Amino acid sequence: MKLNHFVVVLLLAAAPSFAQDNAVLGVLEEKVNKLRAELEDLQFRQQKTEKAIESIQADLKELRRNTGTASSEDLKALLEAKIAAVDAARQKDNKAIVDELAKQLAAMSTGTKPPKPTVTGNAKEHTIQKGETLSAIARTYGISVAALKKANNLTSDSLAVGQKLTIP
Repeated sequence: MKLNHFVVVLLLAAAPSFAQDNAVLGVLEEKVNKLRAELEDLQFRQQKTEKAIESIQADLKELRRNTGTASSEDLKALLEAKIAAVDAARQKDNKAIVDELAKQLAAMSTGTKPPKPTVTGNAKEHTIQKGETLSAIARTYGISVAALKKANNLTSDSLAVGQKLTIP
């Protein structure tokens, strides 16, 4: 009889621990989802960079074809212009990331949540924040991913920070 009583007491004492474990699992799942979104964002940026490289290579071929053999000065000027454009885009992306992280850190330190999406008339508009995915946004508004993609003419799941989505 005492052993059964001991087991019941032990289980009751462990119950808060199970609740804490579930809370920790929820936090970990949220972090995994954010990491997935960051990975998608990095893959999107990698695709943009690859396209920029392809464009530079095409410009170089065009320059060589037009002049027969491009002078080193022409090539240098072309490459410097392209490098400057890529650097400017990269700096813009870095600024957007730093600004978003600053907002998130400020929200974490004050205990507030990020701003809610804006609602104008009957239409809702959502601005993409770092770490958000289509599935998470659809879940927030109680709609399907397919409906969200259709309303915004999206052909892929790729999103960009600052992009605005219309919520049907």
